[in-house]
Amino acid sequence: MATGAAVAALLVAGSAAVALSGGGFGDGSGTRTAASDPSARTARVIRTDLSNSRTLEGTLGHGAATTVRGGGEGRITWLPSSGTTVTRGKTLYRVDDRPVPVLYGDLPLYRTLRAVNTVGRDVRVLADNLLALGYAIGPQPAPGRTVVPMPAEPGPRSGSGAGSEDQPAGRPEKNTAGRNDAPDGKPSPEGRNGSAGGTASTEGTASAGQSAPAAPVSAPVRVEQGDAVLTTDLINAVKRWQTAIGAPATGVVDPHDVVVLTGPMRVESLQAQVGDPADGELLKATATGKAVTVPVEAGDAGGIARDQHVTVHLPDDSTAAGRVASVSTAAEAEGDDSAPKVDVLVTFEDASKVKRFDAGPVQVEFVGETRRHVLAVPVTALLALREGGYGVQLSRGRLIAVTTGLFAKGQVEVSGAGLAEGARVVVAS
Repeated sequence: MATGAAVAALLVAGSAAVALSGGGFGDGSGTRTAASDPSARTARVIRTDLSNSRTLEGTLGHGAATTVRGGGEGRITWLPSSGTTVTRGKTLYRVDDRPVPVLYGDLPLYRTLRAVNTVGRDVRVLADNLLALGYAIGPQPAPGRTVVPMPAEPGPRSGSGAGSEDQPAGRPEKNTAGRNDAPDGKPSPEGRNGSAGGTASTEGTASAGQSAPAAPVSAPVRVEQGDAVLTTDLINAVKRWQTAIGAPATGVVDPHDVVVLTGPMRVESLQAQVGDPADGELLKATATGKAVTVPVEAGDAGGIARDQHVTVHLPDDSTAAGRVASVSTAAEAEGDDSAPKVDVLVTFEDASKVKRFDAGPVQVEFVGETRRHVLAVPVTALLALREGGYGVQLSRGRLIAVTTGLFAKGQVEVSGAGLAEGARVVVAS
């Protein structure tokens, strides 16, 4: 803030100062009519909330599409129609007439889940989805416990090779006397209803009259936070689920047996057709809700953060509240001379606001810094002081040095000794 002496010096500085008896004042770019002139325009000092913002062009739709790839051997025998919504447990496509259902999660299955006591976050994805679908999976070892993974018994894969006479992993031999069917040594309930409970356990004993089996060769594994363990109970739950969806009840899950999505998805377009090999791009899917994609120059995206509130201006001139769902980290240039851009995905807080629109151009207003309950004047009321800084002139002629704050929508935050809400200041004509 300028001192009183500095302001006084300005007031007597010839044509660059305000002559209180009438005349001109300097603003660094010319002169204005003094406030004593009836033609001088004035504006009121207000107390308000100020927010700076920027408005960018975006496209209304369903957001960026995710490509779904198939895997393994076989041929596509069924695909969904474009526009179909797929949810947890539903079949996304079929390979060799075998269903490939949807699971939810942030981690895809990346290995065959077969051996008892396999530990990992991919097992957690499988366990959580079976629970959500209503299947009892039994108790899970707590984080911090250690388990010994059992060697996987030879058997068919859960996909097209299923159904051979080889025993799948974890399936006990029939009528084996003295074999514990569950980790606690008690017969597994599933073992009585035909679902071969009692896959290899960590404490299994020898069959009657036979020598004890060789000790597992795997080293103990510690269960970490976020992990799950492929227990006998969980394998039995897998078998019940496989039976329910019409897949071979092997208890084994290969990565290409399921598709892991982040949530409900909408099939946007098909990339394959019935009869194509399963190993390739099959379809593109988007989120089910409406969203806006905003391309932003990478250098300007630093002020945009996830969960930031925005206002979307719709094609009919109405507005809808939104929130930044994600900011992509991969910057791409549209041409040799264009700046790299990242995609900002905006979702709506009230989906009903946009249900009448399918797609189209929109404008998204991003609010930056907000200052609440501050004094503000029009930017055109600011005068450049000779010694630096800014001032405003009251309607009665007094010049007040001010400190400026946030600039927003033609207003500027100001503070200064003698400046009060309701006062009138001179503005440019």
